[in-house]
Amino acid sequence: MARNPLEVNTRTQINTRLQNLGWIVNHRDSKCNVYQEQAKTTEQNSKFLGGRPDYVLYESGTDRPIAVIEAKKPGEDLDKALEQAVERYAKPIQAPLAFAFNDTFVTAHHVLQGRSLKIDGEELQDFIDQLTALRFVNEGAEILSAPKGINFTRDELVDIFKRVNKLLRKEGLRDGYERFSAFAEILFLKLIDEFERLSVHKGDEQRFEERYLWGNFVHRFKNDDKALLDFIGDSVWSKLRNEYGDIFDTPFSVKKPATLRSIIDLIDPINLTATDTDIKGDAFEYFLKTVTNGNKDLGEYFTPRHVVRTMVNLVKPVYGETVYDPFCGTGGFLLEAFKYLSLRADTSKPEILKWIKHQALHGREITSTARITRMNMILFGDGHTNIKQMDSLEHPVHGKYDIVLSNIPYSQETEYGSLYSIPTTNADSVCMQHIWDSLAPGGRAAVVVPESFLYEGGVIGQTREMIARQAEKLSIISLPRGVFMPYTPTKTNIVYFKKGGQFKNAFFFVIHNDGFELNTKRKPITGDSDIKKFLSEVDNPSQIKGQANIVERETIEKSGDWNLRPFYYMEDIPDVEGDMVYLDDKIIEEISERTDPGESPDQDWNILEVSQNGIFLGDTIKGSEATQSYKRVKTGDIVYNPYRVNIGSIGVVPAYLDGALASPAYVVVRAKDKRFPPTFIVSVLKHSRYLRVIMNYSISSARASLPFQELTRIKMPRPTDKELKRLADLERELNDQLSLANRTAADIKGYVADAVKIKGD
Repeated sequence: MARNPLEVNTRTQINTRLQNLGWIVNHRDSKCNVYQEQAKTTEQNSKFLGGRPDYVLYESGTDRPIAVIEAKKPGEDLDKALEQAVERYAKPIQAPLAFAFNDTFVTAHHVLQGRSLKIDGEELQDFIDQLTALRFVNEGAEILSAPKGINFTRDELVDIFKRVNKLLRKEGLRDGYERFSAFAEILFLKLIDEFERLSVHKGDEQRFEERYLWGNFVHRFKNDDKALLDFIGDSVWSKLRNEYGDIFDTPFSVKKPATLRSIIDLIDPINLTATDTDIKGDAFEYFLKTVTNGNKDLGEYFTPRHVVRTMVNLVKPVYGETVYDPFCGTGGFLLEAFKYLSLRADTSKPEILKWIKHQALHGREITSTARITRMNMILFGDGHTNIKQMDSLEHPVHGKYDIVLSNIPYSQETEYGSLYSIPTTNADSVCMQHIWDSLAPGGRAAVVVPESFLYEGGVIGQTREMIARQAEKLSIISLPRGVFMPYTPTKTNIVYFKKGGQFKNAFFFVIHNDGFELNTKRKPITGDSDIKKFLSEVDNPSQIKGQANIVERETIEKSGDWNLRPFYYMEDIPDVEGDMVYLDDKIIEEISERTDPGESPDQDWNILEVSQNGIFLGDTIKGSEATQSYKRVKTGDIVYNPYRVNIGSIGVVPAYLDGALASPAYVVVRAKDKRFPPTFIVSVLKHSRYLRVIMNYSISSARASLPFQELTRIKMPRPTDKELKRLADLERELNDQLSLANRTAADIKGYVADAVKIKGD
């Protein structure tokens, strides 16, 4: 079978990435462990099922294949490429891993287990080094970034950091940022030592004198805690100030010798350089999440690492481009951008590596976290040079950067809106204006925004229109509600745009499954996530029922306010047999009339409540006790809580609650078509598949809310005559049981009132 050779650019990309990961690509090198368009042995070449793979990777010094790589042109189907890699090449030569690459995105597969490769629950989005590849071979398709038997697991590290946090609180550092700063300083000292010793092991020159390194001073002063604290606070801090400047202008945070010794005893056994750098990033991030939990004054939320990586893959930075995050927090976007650039550029050339480290990355952070961000970047790569502590909104930037990656601080106010073309105190608007202004013509941005940014009017609508009108490319990626748990339930989206020109079509993609549970624990779940599907689609988008859509510019403009909400332009219709109809005004109507119980002060009024278990009597009040008006319901009305209907808080009013009152916050719906009984409608809407429809059609950022207008967009099956008859029989039985239960409850209440004499008012 004839094969077209890989394009030069694609091959160069792969070779550079593999070389930066430590693979030996040069076939003239005796240690070569990467073979291109052939296997290492004649016998292996004879086993391929038509053609040959683009790359075969081997365990160094052996003929044992670890993985095959199949590469395609941009936009080609990665699933087909992966299947080809597995069936034609990997299985015949018993290579346990397979990769597919389409010039943009990498997908990886464990051949023996038939599953995607994951680290800490996150799907791989790029190639890996030999050590990590062998771990997948030996441990299976899903591994932890901290391998057991080498050092600490992530959970063990997090437990240590929790104990450090408590010690720092006892030290007197009550503010979360203060504790995190102190923690970062100590961990920085430990990691400088590890990196220095690793450099010496590789044959590089040691930058720091031995006496300034952790391994030396910790043990030199092991019997004198005060001398240890003095040495760090004076000598070591002076050395770091000379090396890194104003990052270390502030004094060493820990003041009590006993506290310092206790923390050192906890951290000293950890060999962080023996683990993947991501676990150190996780530790930093977890600590700051913990100490600032509840302090939401600055609108700070941590963007999950897999979302950050997805966004970096979306903008695809290349060597020579500048990357900016005006609200950089602890630097997650900039760190991932640094890794992305470092893996794809020829870092063997000193001038290229120097540019990436000192000129490519730019960030601003309003809080003192900026200092920790700089320390973080020094430890895990570099790029700290251009991180500044400042209010970005106070200092507009115009046409300076090629790429912006950010998660804007939500629901804030600013006094600097007058500096922008749409003056306002609404910081959501001003943040997006700042990002737009900072981009050079042709620049690209991927920004996390709250759901409300996609459809709200006013200054938000004006800002959205300004960006959409002048964007050459525009994509909206809907993230699932819960992706930022446990810190906030805010519904968010990624907005991607390229500055300049006019887009012809916008791409909308809905991520239902990001690979993790959508609750406070956020545990990884099995199977492929929608992120993998999105990244394989983004360069050659197509329509996917209920998940992806391509919308013409004219259609968006005709929405009236440049609405960018994905489900404004597409429907989620479950696969159901039979005729499907909309819940429109021919079938249901909303009941909005209000009743004021206060107009009948002596009358007893039943107040209903609605939950996942349906509708029940919540309370009985005198009209004189009422403090608001209510919606009065009839038997058979449908009532739902718009903020909880997505978890099934909906029901049908039973006969015993005929004439009861419903909170004005509830939505009351009355069926108009006898062919659609209320019980049938509610049962369908409570089905797990329809709960997802409800979630997709819900609006608002903070709490999902399903207004009546969105309810009428839902399409459901039309019941048959046979189904209607059976349903009517069941409804009569249910009403009889409910009436009996209600009468029994009333009898019990009356009996207790007569039998038990309670003295007092």
